[in-house]
Amino acid sequence: MRELTIDWTALHSAFQMNMPEVRCFLSVEDGKVQKLPPGDPNLATVRADPQHFIPIDAIPSRIQYQWLDDFIKALEDSVVRERMEAAINGKGAFRRFKDILLTLPDERRRWFEYRDQKMRERIVEWVREQAIVPLNEAPWSADLPEGSPPYVSAHIDEDSLGNLA
Repeated sequence: MRELTIDWTALHSAFQMNMPEVRCFLSVEDGKVQKLPPGDPNLATVRADPQHFIPIDAIPSRIQYQWLDDFIKALEDSVVRERMEAAINGKGAFRRFKDILLTLPDERRRWFEYRDQKMRERIVEWVREQAIVPLNEAPWSADLPEGSPPYVSAHIDEDSLGNLA
């Protein structure tokens, strides 16, 4: 295990990166994230040094799909739940899900809060997988239940979604 002060905000941003051509890496020297576009002269150097630069990959679509499914299953409104369940079946599931959310502003807000929480949980899990012990708290640690370690994200249930800022 290595201790590291992490740039949590940059790490969160890297996990949300929607440009597959841009590669992101966490430096285990200073905890900073490097975002390197194609052709960047540092890209080859960073890729060749996995001991000092850990690649940050986008969250796989299968995991994001599971988040959709879990979110939908937790919906209390059966009409909305059934509509969303139908939308996420087959090719184009993410697009259809987003289209429905555009018609449901409250559920859209809840979805983005839920997704952000799941993203935070995944980031903390990823940090642990890299055998890193953070020396600083994640900026979202104030949202965690009392008694939780400062860098560990907590699972939130549907009732607590509306309380997040």
